[in-house]
Amino acid sequence: MADRAPSPHDSGGWVVLAFGALLLAFAVPEWRAVAGGGAALALGLWVIGWLFGGPGGGRRGAATVHDPAQLSPREFELWVAGLFAALPGWQAEATRSSADQGADVLASGPGGVRLAVQVKRYRAPVGNGAVQAIVASKALYGCTRAVVITSGPGYTRAAQELARANGVGLWGRAELETLHLCAQRRRALPPELLPTPASGTRIPKKGRGNR
Repeated sequence: MADRAPSPHDSGGWVVLAFGALLLAFAVPEWRAVAGGGAALALGLWVIGWLFGGPGGGRRGAATVHDPAQLSPREFELWVAGLFAALPGWQAEATRSSADQGADVLASGPGGVRLAVQVKRYRAPVGNGAVQAIVASKALYGCTRAVVITSGPGYTRAAQELARANGVGLWGRAELETLHLCAQRRRALPPELLPTPASGTRIPKKGRGNR
């Protein structure tokens, strides 16, 4: 996922907004009468920003995480589950990390789609072990599709070959960004993003690890 410039949703911006409003309210005599209300408003805005936009504060929803590197591996799994759950007609949950049997997220969508997802917050290319694990999980959980998602540079050649042979989707940063945007805007996921037995697998076109 590409980094984005800081926005007012970052906690630092809300801190500046809150304290700036407080200083202005008490510096201008005409505004002192409404300082209490201004302070309450500013603090309220800061609290909202901290809960829903600040790093480490409150929940991390579809619109609040700009870089998966900010998250721990478990937080990344929960975030991806939240993205799928935000799609129209979808339900999703993160499995227990100690007993996931290879599937970090299980999701179900329109048309009877049942998806097994393995999530990898890696800085190196993902190997074929992840593909082997999600193929086994797909059968174990009775899923119709299987996908591996990485925030890293891509997948090894061995992983790509095994995924193609087993109809497993390999998602990289571009696909993760598409999922993120669809979740933000409550739009349907593009059908071509999901692997099908007929179409084989989707493999990211770019990435230093796709060799």
